[in-house]
This record gives sequence, structure tokens and C-alpha cells, in this order.
Amino acid sequence: MALMQFSFLPQSLGFHTNVRIILPVDLPEAGAAAGRGRAPARLRTLYLLHGGGGNSLDWLRYTNVERYAERRGIAVVMPEVEGSCFYSDQAYGQKYFTYVAEELPLAAECLFPLSGKREDRFVAGLSMGGYGAFKLAFRKPDSFAAAGNFSGLSFVSDIFEEGGFAGDENGRSVVHANWGSLESLKGSLDDTRFLVDRAAREKTDLPRLFAGIGTEDFSYRYAVEFLEYAKGKGIDIAFEKMPGGHDWEVWDRLIDRFMDFMDGE
Repeated sequence: MALMQFSFLPQSLGFHTNVRIILPVDLPEAGAAAGRGRAPARLRTLYLLHGGGGNSLDWLRYTNVERYAERRGIAVVMPEVEGSCFYSDQAYGQKYFTYVAEELPLAAECLFPLSGKREDRFVAGLSMGGYGAFKLAFRKPDSFAAAGNFSGLSFVSDIFEEGGFAGDENGRSVVHANWGSLESLKGSLDDTRFLVDRAAREKTDLPRLFAGIGTEDFSYRYAVEFLEYAKGKGIDIAFEKMPGGHDWEVWDRLIDRFMDFMDGE
């Protein structure tokens, strides 16, 4: 496996941002393909999103994702966003959803031998990144074969309204920066309840959906409510729970399990 970092300037952001990539390297195969006058096969790719307050190094520092990817021969692309952007095109800030949904895959697939086919593309994330992964799945369903949400399964407006965030200064500033207000969030393309309702109403061909969480996670009850609501709307989400909180021991196990899910296991 190769581990690389590159930096580029997305138009949606207006500043350079870091991306880290785990890339399977099979030099004999690549050399043989070149000798036959053709390019090596394009790789299946997992776009892996970090959580709030994190960065593109988190998955590498705190999990065995590189070893898991090597076992399966897949590439992993780990972008970096502002730590409380909720992967949104912010009301007062940058267009982070546009970045991860459009510019990041375009840049990565131009620079590296990554497949752009739906059946070869996957997305997952933890906490804020799990919310981002499902938002990509519901808003860009033709772009991904499967999506994984680890400890970020909720109706996002409920988290801010009922979970304590909206009542403190930090929560209010996050809501203001990203959406302007809770009222602006509700019913928008960043509102997870709206996205579930729309997918059910339009019978959207969604990616296969996977979710997991620790039973001691502060957001566990929100996850259960989301799952029950989605099931009632006819949306199938494979779900795994395990002992643990909002922490890396849970997320390390879940990323391994999601890679099995990607392979249909």
C-alpha cells in the first residue's frame, strides 16, 4: 500500500486543502498492463469523512483502516474540512458539500487510478462525517454503491434542538454559520428528515445503507428514532450496535464491518 498526501485549490473553497489517500500498489500488474499498451485497472474507492473537530489524519492515527484497505485491495480518500461545517454549503462560510460531492472526486479520479463508476464508489464517515456520508448518499444517490454512517445517525435538527447543542453558545454559532437558523435548516437539503421523506416519496434508488453505533453513545436514542422512521418509510438500513460510546474503539470495528458490507458480506 502507498500512503500519500496532496493539496489542491478547490474553487468551491477558495483555499488549499489537504487530502490523504491510501492506494493499493501492484507494480508488476501495472508494468504488465503498460507493456500490453493499456492502463492498469481503475480502483474501487472509499471516500472516508472525518468527524467534527477532526482532520484527514484521524482515520490513520486512530484506526487500522490502512490494513483493512490492503486486505481488500481498495483505495481510501480522506478529505479535510472545517471542523464544524457539517459538510454543508454554509450560509456564512464555504461550500463544503459542493467540495466533497463534486470537486474532490473529480480531482482524485484525475490524479490517481480511481474508478468513477457508481458500483466502485463508496462513502462513509463518523459522527459529523456519518451525517455527511448519508447526506451524500441521499443527495447524490447515483454516485455511490454503498454508504456507511457511524455514530452520526440522527435527524440533525433534533440533535441541535433537543440534544443540548442549540442551547449553548457553540451550538448556536454552528447553526448560524452553516444554515443561518434552525428554521432555515428544517425542510432544506441538509435536513435528514426531509431527505428521508423525499427519497421515500420519489422512490429513489439509494445506495445500500449501513449504520452502526455504540449503545452507550450519547446519540444512541436519536439513531434508534432515525432507524424506526426510515423503516416506516420503506428505507432499508443495515444496522449494527455494539457496546461502547462515541469513540474510536467503536469506529475502528465499524469501518472494518462496513468494508465487509461493501463486498456484500
